[in-house]
Amino acid sequence: MYVVPSERLRPGQTCEVAGVYRVYHHAHRLPHSVYIAAGTVLPKCRRCGGRVEFGLVLASEPAERDHDLVRAAEASG
Repeated sequence: MYVVPSERLRPGQTCEVAGVYRVYHHAHRLPHSVYIAAGTVLPKCRRCGGRVEFGLVLASEPAERDHDLVRAAEASG
């Protein structure tokens, strides 16, 4: 787990790094955090449209990729 400084991404761009992103809206909502999977095309905001921006805060991989974590099917066997 590590914190990653990054440039902000815009709607329509594809998220290349999975992780927690800070969402910055234009003049109607305080910044908040969301998890975005790699390969996701970033959405527009319903209120501020294409003026929303996304900044990577913490890069992360899905739990399924962690070799120490047991999948549910393996745990029951």
